[in-house]
Amino acid sequence: MTLPLDADFDKKNGVIDAETPPHTELAALYKQSFAYYTFRVRLPSTLATIAASLVKDKDELLATYGADAGADIERNAAAVTQLRGDILNNGPLLPFEGKDADAQMWNAFLEKLPKEKRSYFTACWLYSECYMYRKIAAIFQATPRLSAFDYFREQKQTAARLSVDAMLAVAKATRHNERNSDTFRQLIKLNLWGNRCDLSITSGKQVKPTGNAFDQITDLESKLLIDGTAAIWQAIDGASGDGIVDIIFDNAGYEVYTDLILAEYIIDKGLAAKVRFNAKAIPWFISDVMAHDYHWTLQFLADHPDAVLSELGKKWQRFTAEGRFELSPLEHFWTSPYEFYRMREEKPDLYARLQEAQLVIFKGDLNYRKLLGDFSWPSTESFDTCLRGFRPSNLCTLRTVKADLICGLAQGVAEQLFAKDKEWMLTGEYGVIQFASK
Repeated sequence: MTLPLDADFDKKNGVIDAETPPHTELAALYKQSFAYYTFRVRLPSTLATIAASLVKDKDELLATYGADAGADIERNAAAVTQLRGDILNNGPLLPFEGKDADAQMWNAFLEKLPKEKRSYFTACWLYSECYMYRKIAAIFQATPRLSAFDYFREQKQTAARLSVDAMLAVAKATRHNERNSDTFRQLIKLNLWGNRCDLSITSGKQVKPTGNAFDQITDLESKLLIDGTAAIWQAIDGASGDGIVDIIFDNAGYEVYTDLILAEYIIDKGLAAKVRFNAKAIPWFISDVMAHDYHWTLQFLADHPDAVLSELGKKWQRFTAEGRFELSPLEHFWTSPYEFYRMREEKPDLYARLQEAQLVIFKGDLNYRKLLGDFSWPSTESFDTCLRGFRPSNLCTLRTVKADLICGLAQGVAEQLFAKDKEWMLTGEYGVIQFASK
C-alpha cells in the first residue's frame, strides 16, 4: 500500500499519522488506515476512470442515447472530475438536491452528523465512501439523457465474460450433487471465494478466476479464519423447506454466478421454496449487482454456445418466471450510509421482510462493514456483540477480508497474521463465514 507524499495536505486537514485507535470509527483521518489510502488513491482513480470512459465511449453513447446526449456527456465528465477534486481537497459532504427517491433519507442522515465530521476525511469511512458513490449517481440522475446509464455496466459485463471457463467448470461439477452438509459446505465456500473478484478493490482492473474452483476451496482452507458453515446448514436443513432464503448481493460477474449456483442448490434440494435476491438501486462500488445485471447474467448464460451454460441460464430464467428465484423490490436502504443495526428504526418494512426469511446471507466486504459498522472492534469481539441487536432472522456473512476491521477471531490469531503480513486485512486472501441465530 503506497501512500502519497503530501505533508501540506495532512497538516492542513489535521490528518493523524497513526492507525485507527481501538473503539473508534474508521476514518481517512488516520494516515495508517486503509480509509486514508482509499480516499487519497483508490477513489480518485475510480473517478478518473469514469470521466475518461465518458470521453472514450462518447460515440457509442451518442448512438445509444441520441445526439442530444453530447451535452450530458461533457457535463458529467466535468462534474465527476470536480468530485475527484473535492475528495482530494477533503471537501464537505453537502446535502443532495432534487427529488430523487432517497435524497430526503440521505439529507436527514447528513444533518445529524456532527459538523466536524462532515468532510470526506473526517467522516466515518463507511459514510463518506457511500456518499461518494451516491454523489456520482446524483450527477447522472440530474441529466435528461443519461439518468439511467450505468457507468459501471461495461466493467461488470467484461468481468462475466472473463469468467466463462470458471463458470463452466463449476456448472459441470454441480449438476449431480447430493443434499448433504458436505456438499452444502463446498458450495458456501465456493460462494465465499467468489467474492475475491471485486472490481471496487482493484479500482476496476479485471480479475480473471483461474484453476479448478473446488480444488481452490481445499487449497484455501487454511485462509478460512472462521467457518460457521455447520451452523448455517443446521439452520437451513432443520427448516420446513417451504420457507424463504434472502441473499443480499455483492458483486456481478463470477461472484453473482456462484450466488445463483448456491441458490439453485437450495431450491433443487428442497431447503427452501424461494430465494430472494436483493440488488442495488443505483450503480454502486463499481461491481455491485443491479437488477439489470441479474437479468443480463441469466440471458448471457442462456445465449452461450456451450450447452451446459445455456441450459443453466434457461433453467434460472424459468426459476425466475415461476417465482422460485425472485428479485426483491428496489430498496434504497442498501445504498444508504446506514449500518444494518439501524434498519429496524430507519426502514422497518425492510426489516419485517427479512424477518420472513429462514436465513439471510450477506455477501462481501461492504455488507460486512455495514453489519459491524466501520468501527475499530477488537479482533476477538464476538460477532453477536458487533451486530448491535441486528437479528431479523438467522443470518450469515460470507466475506473475503478487504478492509481493516474484523471480529470473532480466536485469541492471538490477528497478531500471528500481522506478524506474517502487516497488510493481511486488505488483500482478499483471507475469508470468514460467520453465523448468528435469530
